Amino acid sequence: MSTNEPAMHIRRLLEKWVERRIILGAQVFYQHHDEECHIVAGEAASGIDATPDTVGRIYCTNKSVLAVAAGIASQEGVMTLEDRVARFFDECTPSMAEVKISDLLGHSLRLPPTLYKKVLCLDERARLIVASASLQEGGAHYNAQTTSAVLGAILEKVYSLPLERVIDEKVARPLALPNLALLPRSRRQYVPLHRRDGSMKFVPMDDEARGLHAANPGQAGVSTVADMGVLYADILSSLEGQGILLVPPTVTRLLQNGPSVQLYDFGRRSWGLGFQRDLSRDLLGDGWGPDTFGHLGTAPRRIVVLNVADPGSRRILTVRFFSAVSDHIVQQLTAIP
Repeated sequence: MSTNEPAMHIRRLLEKWVERRIILGAQVFYQHHDEECHIVAGEAASGIDATPDTVGRIYCTNKSVLAVAAGIASQEGVMTLEDRVARFFDECTPSMAEVKISDLLGHSLRLPPTLYKKVLCLDERARLIVASASLQEGGAHYNAQTTSAVLGAILEKVYSLPLERVIDEKVARPLALPNLALLPRSRRQYVPLHRRDGSMKFVPMDDEARGLHAANPGQAGVSTVADMGVLYADILSSLEGQGILLVPPTVTRLLQNGPSVQLYDFGRRSWGLGFQRDLSRDLLGDGWGPDTFGHLGTAPRRIVVLNVADPGSRRILTVRFFSAVSDHIVQQLTAIP
């Protein structure tokens, strides 16, 4: 099937939702095999038309970037995914000393979600976390901010570089992704999620300011959906030994399924690439295969970013909504004919 029919389906839906003021606007990258489409609709901010080059915050989907960087570090021999956190920090609580890097790629640790979120230095935040954190009783917690701070600090240590440069040198440059960065770059237009009147949902501005910080790498990260689409395309190619960043054993390890976990009120999710497989089966529309993986970016409980890839059909869909949307919108958009 040509990409034309799915692209027209996506465009019609987005234009309808913009007209009805259900969404402010959106940016979409769709690829099936080697054919790709770039789709935009509506506005990126009030009075600013969305374009394929509009750079926005990618929220929790930056965890995919961190996971890929961790995989690259393991390939280069500066660490392994089975290394324990205690290797990288002088002081650890007994429970944190036993944590492996691979454990940081999931929510099974039962850590509190936002430890030391006001600390402005990534290394200091990670040091405080591992020196004081204890695993909680009960179900899993949405602890992406906590675990990504530890992982980000470890990447800084093994490369002796700021995390922003690690992402740039190990992920962005090899794939020629001009907009992918930990933080907004100077002289590049950056469009946050804005308040809107009427029925549109928005992110409180304090969330935007707090999330985009170098000490919060799991929720920082800015890019375009095209950049994220290229990243996910390389992950698919890596499964077949034709990727740029990862080799098949590494990417297979990162995509390995774990048990379903309860994340507060998010429902049951099975975790895979990055920190968790956010995409439960009932969130996506029909037609996605059983090995589908990806990430959601939420703000704070409604969806603003979606990355999804299906190795079976070699299909990729990455979306940036410029106003937050419900699960129902995602279900409709991903039901691609």
